Amino acid sequence: METHINHLLEGLFQQADELIVALKCSRELVFVNKKAEEVLQISDTKSSQLQLTDESILEWAHFIEKLQHEPTANCSITIINQEKREMSITIVGNLIKEKQIVFGRVTLCSNVVKKELMEMNGIIPLQRLINSISNGVLLTSLNGKISIANHTALELLNRDLRQIENRSHDCLFEDCSYESHLIFNYYDKLFKKETAKIIVKKHDEFGRIKYLHFESKVDEGLGIIFTNITDQSEKVLLLEKVAHQETLTVVGQNVATIAHEIRNPMTSIQGFLQMIRAYSGDTNHDYFNIVESELQRMDDLLKDLLDFSKPKKFDLAYVNLKNIMHEVIDILQPKAILSNTIIECEYDDIGEPIIYGNENRLKQMMINLVKNALESVEIGGYIRVYLGYKSKDCIQFSVSDEGRGMDKTMLENIFAPFYTTKEKGTGLGLLLVQSVVDEHRGQVTVESEEGKGTIFIVDFDLSNNTYIDNISLLSHFNDSMEKTS
Repeated sequence: METHINHLLEGLFQQADELIVALKCSRELVFVNKKAEEVLQISDTKSSQLQLTDESILEWAHFIEKLQHEPTANCSITIINQEKREMSITIVGNLIKEKQIVFGRVTLCSNVVKKELMEMNGIIPLQRLINSISNGVLLTSLNGKISIANHTALELLNRDLRQIENRSHDCLFEDCSYESHLIFNYYDKLFKKETAKIIVKKHDEFGRIKYLHFESKVDEGLGIIFTNITDQSEKVLLLEKVAHQETLTVVGQNVATIAHEIRNPMTSIQGFLQMIRAYSGDTNHDYFNIVESELQRMDDLLKDLLDFSKPKKFDLAYVNLKNIMHEVIDILQPKAILSNTIIECEYDDIGEPIIYGNENRLKQMMINLVKNALESVEIGGYIRVYLGYKSKDCIQFSVSDEGRGMDKTMLENIFAPFYTTKEKGTGLGLLLVQSVVDEHRGQVTVESEEGKGTIFIVDFDLSNNTYIDNISLLSHFNDSMEKTS
C-alpha cells in the first residue's frame, strides 16, 4: 500500500510547480517532489528523516496534534537540510489518518533569503546575482545569522564563506579595530531600523592596513539586514597624506617665523662682537674666530631654512570650484563617517562656478574649513557645504556647522598666527585659509555664536579677478538666468 501511495504521489505531483512533501508523523520522508528537493536540499532516500532544530521539534508535535482533530493545519519550522544548513519553512498539510502520513505544501518563510534559491524557470540564482555586484554584499537574517556573502565581501574580509555563514553578524568585526562608541552607534542605528555606517581598520593577509566601510540597512519586507562593504583605504590614506602635507606646511611656516626671530638678535650679536673685537687688544684671539665662524654657520643655516619655507609660485588655470568641492567632500567623508557626522553638499545650478586660480591651493583651503567644522561638531553632528553665485560677478563658498561656536575674543583672533583653541592645534590652519583667499582676490568672513555654531563664508569677486575672462563668464551666467526665468 505504501508503495502504491508513493507511485500515486509521484505521478500526480512530481512535476508540480509547488514544493510538495509527504512524511510520516515521525518525520520520516515518504515523498519529495523535484522542486522541493532542489530548493530545500532534502530527499526521500531510504530511512531519511526531516531534520529539525530543537525548537522546531516541539512545533512539529503541536502540528501533528492539530491534524488529529482538524482537516488542515499549518506550522512554521526550521529544518536542517543535507548541506547542514538551516532553512525556515511553513507547511500547510493534511493527515492521511489510516497511514499517519502528512501530505503538505511547503513555502519558504518570507523572512528567509538563502542561497539555496537555485535557478528555476529562468530565475537568476541569488548567489550569482550578488556575485555580479562590484561592492561587497552580505545578507544577514533578522535573527543575526549571516546567510550569504558575495566574492568581493569575502575578499575584503579575508574570510572563507564557511568561516562566517550561520555565525553572528558580530563576527565581521572580531579582527578589526574601532572605537567602542562608534560600534555602539552602528548597532543602535540597526536596532532603530535606520541606515548604520562604520569604518573599521583591519590588516590583510600581507599585513597591510585596510579601512573598510560597512553600511547596513534592515529590510523588514525580506526579513534581512543588507550590508554593503567598500574599501575606503585609498580615501583614508589620501586624507592622511593631506594632513601630513598640511603638517609640512605648518612646519615650513613655523620655521620661517622662528628663523626671522633668530636672525634679529643674531645680527645684534654679530655687531656687538665686532665692536668688542675692535676695542680688544687681542683681535686675533681664537675665541673671536670661533664665535664669528659659528655665527656665520648659523646665518647660512637660517638662509637655507628661509629658502626652504619661502612660498613657491603656483601654476594658474581655469578651475571649476564645484569639482574641487566634490573632491574635498570625498576626501573628508571617511572622517565624517568615523564621527557619525552628516555632510550636506548644496550648490546652485545657475552657471558653472569657474575662477582663475590654483586648484591645489583652493582644495587645501576647502579642506581646512570643512575639517575645522568636523572637529567642531559633536558626534552625530551636521555640516552644510554650499557653493553658488551670490551675484553675477561673485561666487560664494561657505561651510556652516552646529558645533561649539566662538566667543568675541576667539572671533577677533582666529586669523592671527599661532592662535588656537585646540589642544594640539598650531594656529596656522585659518592663516592658510586667509592666505589662499587673498591669493585669489577673495574675501573671507566668519559668523559665529557660542554654543550654536559657526559659518565661514568665502566670496570670490570676479570683477577683481584680473585673470578671468569676465565677459565670457557673465554671458554664460546671463544665458543661464534667462533659461531659468
